[in-house]
Amino acid sequence: MRTGVFVCSCGPNIGDRIDIEKIADEVSGIEGVVLAETHGLLCSPDGKKYLEERIKENDLERVVIAACSPREHEITFMKVCETAGLNPFMMQMANIREQVAWVTPDRESATRKALKLVRGAINRTIRHKPLEKTSIVCNPEIVIVGGGIAGMSAALLLADADRKITIIEKNSSLGGHPGNKDLAAHFCEAVKERKEITVITGCEPEEIVGFFGNFIIKPGEDIEEIRAGSIVLATGCMVDDNGRDTAPDGFRKMTEMLRITTDENGFPGREHASLAPVSTPIDGVYVTGCAGGLCSPGEAVSRSEAVAGTILSSLIPGREVETEPRTSVISETLCRGCKTCLEVCGYGAISFDDERLVCTVNSVLCKGCGNCAAACPSGAIKSQHFTPDQIRYQMAGLLR
Repeated sequence: MRTGVFVCSCGPNIGDRIDIEKIADEVSGIEGVVLAETHGLLCSPDGKKYLEERIKENDLERVVIAACSPREHEITFMKVCETAGLNPFMMQMANIREQVAWVTPDRESATRKALKLVRGAINRTIRHKPLEKTSIVCNPEIVIVGGGIAGMSAALLLADADRKITIIEKNSSLGGHPGNKDLAAHFCEAVKERKEITVITGCEPEEIVGFFGNFIIKPGEDIEEIRAGSIVLATGCMVDDNGRDTAPDGFRKMTEMLRITTDENGFPGREHASLAPVSTPIDGVYVTGCAGGLCSPGEAVSRSEAVAGTILSSLIPGREVETEPRTSVISETLCRGCKTCLEVCGYGAISFDDERLVCTVNSVLCKGCGNCAAACPSGAIKSQHFTPDQIRYQMAGLLR
């Protein structure tokens, strides 16, 4: 086992509060550590080049980066490892900036604390296993839920770009609000003429699973499931007994299936109110028309134009989406079939096998959040790269 440890000064952010040279010197004596060095700024172009060269020159099998939060630069350093020929999951970060330097004013105490974190990271890599990345091709088709003015205008705009669209409308015909008959009739005729648009009426989505580029929508019992890369919510709104504009019950059910947070009236939250007003927090799911709150026909069309532009710029035919390698794995021997994991999975990635009476994970849908592993009462689920064994080894290093 050949482990390299790199302690970053992060300019003055870490170096002014922690004795990084002492940390490098202390961990150099740990079994398996063949290299322990410091650097001024590892995330810089020069720092990344240096890291890549040192991995290659020393034939490193594992790497520990003592620097900032993994949320900021874990992907950065994983890419460097890949370029250097090292499996990126053989790298572990120790956050000695946010968790130590920025919250521990005493230099000696900060250095001791940082040393423990680095030891824990080194210990953890002993139990790391290489994981392989895979990718799947995005499905460029789009499903639009709601056949009113907003839904139809979005469909026509997307059809102009040669995309295949399916409109799902709960009523027996397209048209939406009866107060806009002339405009709705115009859009209905235009939709009928487009071979790119398929219309399904008299139903609502009963189940939606998946993620950006690969959603699976089940419109009804007797209707074949639809696969699409993006979903557009274009349903209308209703007025309750108190005169408030609210989302209809069917819409609320869809937001629950998609795991989209909503406000008190049932309308979905947005990725950003100003910068991304038609995008929900869930990648690939968009809102137009009165599904985002009461609006005029003109505003509905404008929102649909924004949705179409966003989809066409992100859901590109032939584009590949990388799947999450850190998925959960269920042991059939230990699984009792209690279905607790189904209740906590936010991505619809777990199903129950009625024949074997156990739960199984769809690795394509799994995003590696670890909720199922934490909730499983029998310990049958392991989250790859966050196994109990890895965590125990990390804790052992921390407590030395």
